[in-house]
Amino acid sequence: MMYSASYAYANANASSPDVYFKSQLIWGALGFAAMIIISKIDYRILNSFLTPVIFVGMIGLLVLTLAVNAGKPVKRWINLGFGQFQPSEISKFVLILTMAYLICILYKPLHTEKGKRAMPSIGRLTRPEQALLGFFDTKLKCTFALAFVVIIFCGLVALESHLSCTILLFCMGVSMMWLAGVDKKWFALLGIVVVIAVVYVVYIDTGILQKLGGFGYDRVLTWKTKQATEGADRWQQGLLAIGSGGPFGVGFANSKQKQLYIPEPQNDFIFAIICEELGFLGAAVVVLLFAALVCRGFVIATKANDVFGSLLVTGIMMQIGLQVTMNIAVVTDTIPNTGIALPFFSYGGTALVIIFAEMGVVLSVSKNGRLEKQ
Repeated sequence: MMYSASYAYANANASSPDVYFKSQLIWGALGFAAMIIISKIDYRILNSFLTPVIFVGMIGLLVLTLAVNAGKPVKRWINLGFGQFQPSEISKFVLILTMAYLICILYKPLHTEKGKRAMPSIGRLTRPEQALLGFFDTKLKCTFALAFVVIIFCGLVALESHLSCTILLFCMGVSMMWLAGVDKKWFALLGIVVVIAVVYVVYIDTGILQKLGGFGYDRVLTWKTKQATEGADRWQQGLLAIGSGGPFGVGFANSKQKQLYIPEPQNDFIFAIICEELGFLGAAVVVLLFAALVCRGFVIATKANDVFGSLLVTGIMMQIGLQVTMNIAVVTDTIPNTGIALPFFSYGGTALVIIFAEMGVVLSVSKNGRLEKQ
């Protein structure tokens, strides 16, 4: 599908029609190798001082990304000479890892108030971890600690003008806080604030986005009016591709909308090409495959032999589920175009390697849990 979706765009904008396909093939092989290697490493080594080190390193990398792109409107990539590297893709896993690590340390104060029972043993805490637990000794403090981590990641990625990743990180962080057992009243309050903010920005005063630097203004306005505005991407050609596919599609490689009508057919809108060429049946198979992957991941999470592993796998599966849902919602014009990729399908070396590496972590949790039970 990458070859079929990308060759027309590559022929017009790159050195050869198969440049995206070859690049994705190489990164896919590297990612698959990383998955196999990581699956053979005990994931529990991450439940240690390594996670704070990784967290600090990730924050430094995001700051570096902003620094090297100072003055540019979009600050997502670091140029390595032979290609571009997108640190925000790694931040998704690091957020999951950091939240899982903190939740394990702070689980007792989060769950022992109001008559709740504490969790089973999470292992011996190191002195720094004991000090952290000693300071965040109430449910409110723990809630603020977890929220602070989410705000740090979302804030730095938002400064890169990476709206889709910011939204995804926010949803992932809130989901991890729900798993942690944070008081439900906070989620009710957050839901009310988000709904009011979205309604105000989208339906009452869209111009506020222009006052904030034009961040997403054109895309929101185009989505509302279904008409192109000056400087905006044209209205959803993806819908034409989906409608043209019918139940069985026009056939592999026969898409017309990929002929420079759909923006980024090899990336954000590859699902529209799948719909056009393979039809409703082919698209349904892709959706069902993702659903099977996520459901199987949740089964692995429930069978993990410790809370840390369970949280890691659940977080990764929520990331995949949310990302697939958001991508399909964009392609079907359900939400404004946020520029979010479809996992495993969309073009992007960093994203592909990271998602394979995350699958390696899931396999490690599954493998180690099974071995201990045996």
